[in-house]
Amino acid sequence: MNIIILGAGKVGSYLTSDLAEEGHDILVIDHDKDVLDRLLAANDVMGIVGDGRDPEVLIDANVGSCDLFIAITLSDDVNLIASTMAKKLGAKNIIIRLRDPQYMKQKEIIEEITSATRIVNPESIAAKDIQRALKYSHALNVEGFFRDQALMMEIVISEDSTLAGSRISDLNAYSANYHTLIGIVNNNGKIYIPHGSYVLEKGEKIYVIGEKEGVDSFYKQEVLDRYEIKNVLIIGAGSISDHLTGLLLERGFGVTLVEIDKEKAEAFSEKYSDAIVINADGSDPDVLEEVRVETFDAMVCLTGMDEENILISLLGKKYGIEKIIAKVNRIKLIKMTGILDIDTTFTPKRAASDVINRIIRSKENARGSSITSLYRLEDDEVEVIEFAAIEHSEIFGKKLKDLNIREDTLIACIKHEERDGAIEVPNGDSMISLGDRVLVITTNHSFQTIDDIVE
Repeated sequence: MNIIILGAGKVGSYLTSDLAEEGHDILVIDHDKDVLDRLLAANDVMGIVGDGRDPEVLIDANVGSCDLFIAITLSDDVNLIASTMAKKLGAKNIIIRLRDPQYMKQKEIIEEITSATRIVNPESIAAKDIQRALKYSHALNVEGFFRDQALMMEIVISEDSTLAGSRISDLNAYSANYHTLIGIVNNNGKIYIPHGSYVLEKGEKIYVIGEKEGVDSFYKQEVLDRYEIKNVLIIGAGSISDHLTGLLLERGFGVTLVEIDKEKAEAFSEKYSDAIVINADGSDPDVLEEVRVETFDAMVCLTGMDEENILISLLGKKYGIEKIIAKVNRIKLIKMTGILDIDTTFTPKRAASDVINRIIRSKENARGSSITSLYRLEDDEVEVIEFAAIEHSEIFGKKLKDLNIREDTLIACIKHEERDGAIEVPNGDSMISLGDRVLVITTNHSFQTIDDIVE
């Protein structure tokens, strides 16, 4: 795919490396020659020094022939102006980075004006990932579909789980009770799309999918009386902390935030009256003892310095905090030190890159106009594909049990547009209609339309 990236900052450089490794043709535009030179020295991509708002620069970049234009500078205004011009000059698809809450409130209007494929906010994405990690602290991963109306949760079957030793067909009532199904099983690296005869074993990694409320109930049943996170200590009052605090308070978490900058602390205190905000140095052990760090269920380290976040995380471990999440931009630093489990760290640039890469994969691998989103799991062995049920499909109006669905494929969820967007975890009597959105799990990599689910 021919891609132009405007902005060679942290997110832009990470995204460039990520996409270049996948074999895309990349051209990067940035006004800072030194920053651009460093990026070009580390990646096999092209570059142009210039202002992305300048039509001449965009014309020199041949923006009219690009498949995707990604505006990801730190300036929302630059991204908006450049994207509007790029679309006018012929760019086929547009992705825009926006951070200002005022702009984010008007996403639909901006998408219409710029014809944007997607508007992304790396800080908001990172905050959402952290919030899920805190809410589902025993899950390995949680992904949202249909604007989070449906969730897919990755968990390990524990020894005391009801699932251990059960045959899939015997779990129909259990699954129906929670409106979920098991879509993928990883047994020591061997991947299965499980059917009725499959017997689950303790220690297996499974992916449970269903409507959000059902997955929530399933999760609570599986974790039983195990550790639950209620009170969270956040160190650092940056953009991610802003998004995260709002999300946590909305969901009933107790939030205490420590920020060394007085003005930032005061602004946070005014914005989030339900949170406890302390103006102090969160990396100081004496301060952590004063806030009684040992009484918190989780700590999230979000200062602007990787080393500081790692140090605070180590202090948190010393005090016995069960769940610690740290922002670390330099992934090599973690691997070199080996002092933190990689699962407890995250980077906003990686979170944003994953979302953008997913969009690109769905475009590149669309293989048919009905694919609206594509996720890859388990080292790309499994695809989770979101289809739009378009006209002339041969499966409309037929019960799933009457269709010869492929053995390597599972219909995981159906969003019925004619039923006000109701989410259904399908059974044999379910039917797909025109306008529905259908989530399919498969190990087959050649699907083009929804009809490909049948042999």
